[in-house]
Amino acid sequence: MRDTGGEAARDLPDSRASIAVRVSGESLFRRAWLAMGLRCFVPFALLLAAAGMLAARGVVDPFGRASAGWLWYLSAANAASLGFLAAAARREGLRMRDLYCARGSTWKGDLAWLAGFMVVSGVLSMVPGFLLAEAFWGGSSIPNNLLFGPLPEAAVYPLFLLVPAGQGLAELPLYWGYAAPRLRASGWGRWRTILAVGAVLSLQHLFLSFRPDPLYALWLAFRFLPFALWTGWVIDRRPTVLPYLMGAHALLDAPLAVLALMVSRGAVL
Repeated sequence: MRDTGGEAARDLPDSRASIAVRVSGESLFRRAWLAMGLRCFVPFALLLAAAGMLAARGVVDPFGRASAGWLWYLSAANAASLGFLAAAARREGLRMRDLYCARGSTWKGDLAWLAGFMVVSGVLSMVPGFLLAEAFWGGSSIPNNLLFGPLPEAAVYPLFLLVPAGQGLAELPLYWGYAAPRLRASGWGRWRTILAVGAVLSLQHLFLSFRPDPLYALWLAFRFLPFALWTGWVIDRRPTVLPYLMGAHALLDAPLAVLALMVSRGAVL
């Protein structure tokens, strides 16, 4: 896909050049890593707290029981991310929509990029995890059933709104709309930034549903790495496609609550 949106992207309020004028490079670097670390720290702290309370009550496999609530930890991470983005935008004299790189005049080209993104994403979001599961366990059933544990049904219903809305509004904007441009503005090159941000985006899944199981930890940490790098490359080349990817991301993650409800009703994945 040709980068036909480069000219429009350069005068966005959140472009690399605009950021460098407003904020010093050292501050940009710290803020970028603080933003990304937030999405790892918040869910992991909640998971550890839940596992600790379960262990204190004598529950068998406290990490397994605690990790069943990972969609709630994800929702908390999304809420923290939105709070961080709102505060960061105010501090830098921006609006939230500036971090979303919204620009109506480029919509035709953005939709073309979205179409190409979705075609490739169908493979990159599914195949690596499947191949890792085949290599580790001979199939996907074991990791899928480790990932989704039963919850009280009443605890699942709010997730039908919280997960897609939170994921759409928070995850990609924090990583690629906020952290990546600030790493670039602090002096990092394109590929160094894509590799670093993509790696953290993939690694965050380990902190959402951690269990003390090395193979499961590797599966969680790396199954989305190719998809994360691909997403970063697309947004780096065409920043104005970000709002459309946010919508696509919300739709892609909407079935997670459905799977959680199925398992809570006794289904085996």
